[in-house]
Amino acid sequence: MIYHLRFNDYFGYVKCGRAVIHLLVILFGVSTWIGVNGIFIELPLLVNIAPEGWNLPAYIVIVAQSANIGPAIYTFLYKCKCDLNESLCILCLLCLQVLAMGLLIFFYDEITVIGGEEHSLVLLISVFFNALVGCFSSVLFMPYLRDFDDIYIVSYFIGEGLSGVLPSVVALIQGVGERAECNTDLNNITESVSLNASVTKSSGQYYFLFLTLVLILSFIAFIVLRYSPFVQSRKNLCNSNSLTQSKIQLVDYKHHNELDVIANVSHIQNVDRTLTEKECEATNFPINKANNLTDFRKIYLHILIGICCFFSNGFLPSIQSFSCLPYGHLAYQLSIICAQFVNPLACFLTFWIIVSNIKIINCLFLVCFITGCYVICIALLSPAPPLQESKIGIGLIILSWILLMGVISYLKLVIVSLLKQVSSSNALFNIGVVMQAGSASGAIISFILINFTDYFVAYNPCTV
Repeated sequence: MIYHLRFNDYFGYVKCGRAVIHLLVILFGVSTWIGVNGIFIELPLLVNIAPEGWNLPAYIVIVAQSANIGPAIYTFLYKCKCDLNESLCILCLLCLQVLAMGLLIFFYDEITVIGGEEHSLVLLISVFFNALVGCFSSVLFMPYLRDFDDIYIVSYFIGEGLSGVLPSVVALIQGVGERAECNTDLNNITESVSLNASVTKSSGQYYFLFLTLVLILSFIAFIVLRYSPFVQSRKNLCNSNSLTQSKIQLVDYKHHNELDVIANVSHIQNVDRTLTEKECEATNFPINKANNLTDFRKIYLHILIGICCFFSNGFLPSIQSFSCLPYGHLAYQLSIICAQFVNPLACFLTFWIIVSNIKIINCLFLVCFITGCYVICIALLSPAPPLQESKIGIGLIILSWILLMGVISYLKLVIVSLLKQVSSSNALFNIGVVMQAGSASGAIISFILINFTDYFVAYNPCTV
């Protein structure tokens, strides 16, 4: 009876410890993209006050992807076998992010004249430093979890998904992006925009204050993850067999003394092993099938995740205003917010369903390809796409964005989880490099197409 009580106490302690680590990893994951996502979600407000207008998303994406210079330098030093302190690098990045976001509380609507042209310089600088954290997440933050159980990778991706959900909830409460009224008189237009900006100024400050507080919590969460003995002793329980081996030795020793003790210790050992196996199986990674991947398929999966990041992190966010705005301001806002909500839901799905069959992965990618083609075609047909005045058109564009971002999020997590199981210890780092290369390529191409060609025409409510 005593042994059963001790076992229950022990299991409850382990279970509680795992829950705490899951929470810390989620908070750590939130820090990765909440800065860029938060600014992007606030676009319905910012495009009305920024001199860049509806080209602002393209500027934000290209500035965000230019932050890849940081991971590029880090990768070079890493390949040169330089002794880099991962924890110190992460701490410095998180600190810079808190400062950059805090700056927006007071100066998010500041306009600076450069070469005779007005630009949102403070906003773009803040985007850069916030994006620096996001860009490093693939090559520094995610690889930092290499010594944690595989299931914590899912928690990390859930945190990344929540980095879009949390700002979305606040944006819904805030009611961002009041549409400027169109008037044939230029002075009236100016007054209307100024009025909207003044009404939403205080709400914009509170919005960025909220994001800053969340980043402070993420900063604290990483400090606990890195320096807490409580976390260090429990972060890799599934992959460590030391506990099981010690129990086996204890059983062998007791065998020569007390048979009743053997029975109790053996019971604890068997039950604990079963529970540990179940926890490890909760990751739903079909290891045996994953290990059958050929080198060709591994390369194929790397290319596939690079393509996914090309569109989801680089190209598509830049053209979202062109595909949604013709259907109305509400369609644009809902497409941004709902797409952010579906991201963590797709990550939660991997707790129960995760695939390793290449054919299923190809089918998911085909869904992304078809939906992405529809979204891109609508953007190319802007400002007069089909079904513009129809509720069907509005519903289709919103559902397309939700489906597209949801399936891509699930597909990326499936590929990362699969490659982590079958590749070397540097798998997460190599995957991160591919992901960032794809994202940067998408941002550069979209910026060139939007600003130096006539393929994408900005929507003007006064001309429609």
